[in-house]
Amino acid sequence: GRMQPGDRDAIVARISVAGGMDGLSGCDLVIEAASENEAVKRKIFVELCPVLKPEALIASNTSSISITRLAAATDRPERFMGIHFMNPVPRMKLVELVRGIATADEVFDLARAYVDRLGKTSTVSEDFPAFIVNRILLPMINEAIYTLYEGVGS
Repeated sequence: GRMQPGDRDAIVARISVAGGMDGLSGCDLVIEAASENEAVKRKIFVELCPVLKPEALIASNTSSISITRLAAATDRPERFMGIHFMNPVPRMKLVELVRGIATADEVFDLARAYVDRLGKTSTVSEDFPAFIVNRILLPMINEAIYTLYEGVGS
């Protein structure tokens, strides 16, 4: 269904803009959603960690980069994990939850509860390249291109 105007206005009223990393200092959970470039993401985490409170959780919305490697760029690998939202986020219910090698059970449980509160459906992936969805999606896309190329369909 469609969102009612009053619901939309209530959601927009809860959104605030941080002018820089310092604006995130009071957050309990920060989810990074930069482009799929490991160097960019690692730089963000290096700049982010000093401003966060020690108990804050950090997550990456990466669709394929190792969570363990990203967590190594932080001062809290045990409080770091992957929370990968599928696009378009407002319409897609699936979210991949990915633990790094050091992710604490408590952090995983908090992330799963957060995703549940959003009304999303979570799936748990190991920290393998491309996780679950992209490992299935990319070969399908390649096969679709070959099917078109070979003239099987139009």
